[in-house]
Amino acid sequence: MSNESENENMMVLMRVATMSATAHKNQDRKNGGNYVRHPLAVAALIEPQWATLENMCVAICHDILEDVPDMLEETAKEMAMTFGGAFNYALSFMKDADDVEEQLKLLLAACKSPTSLTEGLYFGDNVISGVLELTVDWPRVGHPEDDPEDKVSKKQYEVERIQNLTMDAAAVTKADKKFNSRHPIPGRDPVKESAKYQRYFDAVDARMNS
Repeated sequence: MSNESENENMMVLMRVATMSATAHKNQDRKNGGNYVRHPLAVAALIEPQWATLENMCVAICHDILEDVPDMLEETAKEMAMTFGGAFNYALSFMKDADDVEEQLKLLLAACKSPTSLTEGLYFGDNVISGVLELTVDWPRVGHPEDDPEDKVSKKQYEVERIQNLTMDAAAVTKADKKFNSRHPIPGRDPVKESAKYQRYFDAVDARMNS
């Protein structure tokens, strides 16, 4: 990769990081501190052979749709104010977007190509696909037996679904669980937490070695 391409990718990462930081700005981690340090660190924890631009951007955005979808319009306004260009068009088109996935795709497209929204749409599609693959829907559609408050069953489902992830999604999942295991929530049993994360790691390793 040329220095020019590396510099371009770095600028894309910085814009995506700025977008994520804006979306998560009112959210804190349960163990303290602003939430955005989590997705940024997850991106930095991806193993080098999987640390593509798209995978790192998936990591940086992986909790936006699940945790702060209501912040996307405000985020678009701030990005347009800061960077102008394609973000102005993204903000305009977001008013007619059918769902939050489309809104985030527009913002990602502007991050990739700040002077031409259209040129960044393919990138936006790819990153959104990765984010959606990592987003856990619970209760599951078509499963009326799922209890929204049953965290044990939800965690078990999260482990089971790893076997069907793409390699890219598995790599981001491994980085995600690695960060969480190193920053436990105060008051939780460390032995149980260690066993919980080991189940995730075993499932990810099984998927990536298959």
